Amino acid sequence: MQPRSDIDDLARFKSEAMGFLSGLVPISGVVFYSVDVNLNPVDHAFHRIESDRNERYTEFFHRLDPFHPRRFAATGRPIVSLRDLHQRYHGGEYHRRFMEPLGLDYEAELYLYCSGQMVGGISLHRSSELGDFTGSELELLGTARHFVEHTFTTGRSFDATRRVDEWGLTQRERDVLRLVREGAANAEIGRVLYISVPTVKTHLQHIYDKSGLRSRAQLIARLGATDRGPDLGYGN
Repeated sequence: MQPRSDIDDLARFKSEAMGFLSGLVPISGVVFYSVDVNLNPVDHAFHRIESDRNERYTEFFHRLDPFHPRRFAATGRPIVSLRDLHQRYHGGEYHRRFMEPLGLDYEAELYLYCSGQMVGGISLHRSSELGDFTGSELELLGTARHFVEHTFTTGRSFDATRRVDEWGLTQRERDVLRLVREGAANAEIGRVLYISVPTVKTHLQHIYDKSGLRSRAQLIARLGATDRGPDLGYGN
């Protein structure tokens, strides 16, 4: 089973990185998230923002987020602010219904890449009192982003060294794992393997228990740690 310290180290790094960035420029709140293979923001960490607000984001408002990873992953842009958006922000539904009630009116996004693939992002938020990020502040944050990106991506390397066959999975669990890696949802996995969704969930829980991981997002991140991916026992 994977030591919990691996997961704790990543959470600790996110917290330290957010504190570091907040010390560079005035910030009202920060969110540091990982990006899964489907370009969804996952495993959020928060600084000066209440974590329970994330439930409303993941349930609905992610669809309206103008800074969502899917909107910029293909561009390779390392940093984006309101001035880079191709849509109205203030007064728009996302700002009016989600951000403004939190007292957050300005945002800059730092995107983190590994081998050309977006793997993380940091949302930096400001209140109306602090105002928008200046050009010099964005330049400073861009410089800091290189350091955070390097540490974040090299810190993921321990995931690639641990092989799936060390987890002691059954063949059916490997079948489920293969489909998870391919991006299949639970219902799709059930249809392919001719098993019920509750049975899929049971197999996933066994995989989590054996791997030491705690979520589907962490599992996908582990499986995507190398270009080839882990050996799941196929093609032999």
